[in-house]
Amino acid sequence: MKEGIVQRSEALKKADLLINGSRAKSHGDATETHTYIAQMWNILLRKKLKEPLDIHDVYRAMIGIKQIRNSQNPRVEDNMIDIIGYAALAIEAKDGKNGS
Repeated sequence: MKEGIVQRSEALKKADLLINGSRAKSHGDATETHTYIAQMWNILLRKKLKEPLDIHDVYRAMIGIKQIRNSQNPRVEDNMIDIIGYAALAIEAKDGKNGS
């Protein structure tokens, strides 16, 4: 296998282990948590928002935060792994497999 393919496979495995393993255990159900985050942001930003935020907005924002962090220090692999994880969760939410 080429080195690039090994690297991408390892990145996908790491993201999978995070969102379905350690982070799931320490942070709870991702759908529930990110739905609560959307609700909290709606409360905090209610006077500024034209329409309520939803779970997809949370995932877009979290991916954006990780992109900014990555631009500050691209040598830190964790940010890119987190982006993969958030993207996977966003796909799940889009497919409606999480009740949203």
